[in-house]
Amino acid sequence: MPTIRDDQKLFLADFLDSPVFGPDGAKIGFISDFSLLLGDRLPRLSAVLIKRSGSGDRVFFRRDQFRDFQKGKLTLQVSPEEGLKMEDGVPDQVLVRGILDKQIVDIADARVVRVNDLQIAFWKGDLRLIGVDIGMRGLIRRMGWESWLCPILERLRLPMHNEIIAWDLVESIPMNFSHLRLTIPSQKIRELHPADLADILDDLSVQEGLNLIRSLDNETAAETLAEADDETSAQIIGQMSSEKASDILEEMNPDDAVDILQDLESHKAAEILSHMDHEEAGDVRELLKHHEDTAGGMMSLGYATIFEEFTVEETLNHLRLLAPDIEIIYYLYVIDKKDVLKGVVSIRDLLVSAPQTPVREIMTDKIISVQAETAKEELAALISKYDLLAIPVLDEDGSIMGVITVDDVMELLLDNLPKFWKRRALSS
Repeated sequence: MPTIRDDQKLFLADFLDSPVFGPDGAKIGFISDFSLLLGDRLPRLSAVLIKRSGSGDRVFFRRDQFRDFQKGKLTLQVSPEEGLKMEDGVPDQVLVRGILDKQIVDIADARVVRVNDLQIAFWKGDLRLIGVDIGMRGLIRRMGWESWLCPILERLRLPMHNEIIAWDLVESIPMNFSHLRLTIPSQKIRELHPADLADILDDLSVQEGLNLIRSLDNETAAETLAEADDETSAQIIGQMSSEKASDILEEMNPDDAVDILQDLESHKAAEILSHMDHEEAGDVRELLKHHEDTAGGMMSLGYATIFEEFTVEETLNHLRLLAPDIEIIYYLYVIDKKDVLKGVVSIRDLLVSAPQTPVREIMTDKIISVQAETAKEELAALISKYDLLAIPVLDEDGSIMGVITVDDVMELLLDNLPKFWKRRALSS
């Protein structure tokens, strides 16, 4: 970015709708827009589009056809009839106003921001586009309120500042500006946490979100869609080929894949399932049998079981083998030879116990569990009441069907948040 003095900098809003006068001092119209000449590092505002008073015609004038060109004083040095009508065409007819209100994907801060104004400057004899203002002050300026509202806000100690992103950090699509993004290498995108990518994804259109997901490897795409809003993820998956969608869903935990498939048209979901790995698809189909608002529809199939005959040492060795295939392990579930749940042991209990201690001596046999048809509200109430990090889902015979972790019902727990966190704090 070249060095430009502050006194050379202006904003597009300072010029739009400003009156324009002819050589004789008579007002001929108002500034409607600027024509932008792309290609340079700082694009040149090469022509001014004026809306004529009376006729409403829109006419272009080159910058060098003005005698005075500054904020509040725009005077032509040529006859008003020398302008080129818009419909006659201008070679560099990209209009600056089309950039306003477009969204910018700010990768650095993992957010989507809106262009509220454009910063321009006189540089080397030309008027150049040098930045975009994404701040609230830019929006206030465009509405014509800056001169009186900003001083009031400053007196109230609520100053509105300009938030400028340099134009050379913005990557645009010439002649369109359908979306903008910061010129951050794709490697930087891949380095973002999936939760940050999901925040960006939720603010984009379906097509823009689809483009973002396509730029990621399947594992990162899966993690991002799992973090995003279910409806957003379903819309994006629904726009993909079934083969590509199946590749991504195979990288997800089955319960996360189910959340997305449940929001798709049944024929699309079936088609995606038909392309998935047989074992992965089987787990997903099993979960799809249950209503999404019940424990069966929310449970995860990733949990760890051990036999009641195990010692602490044997359990830890067994856990090392299981850990790579299970995303979160809060508890280990103790079963008998018939797979019936006999007790629960926490990781903490294992770590503080002697290696040769039998698991049955340290496990809890007072098990809080639910059935597959248990409603999610009841489930959330149990997790909150008993301060659980996970709760098993049992069938009629007492065998584990799946496990629901606290993050699976986090939204439902918001109603109990003060009580829940108070108890969590006291127990830590």
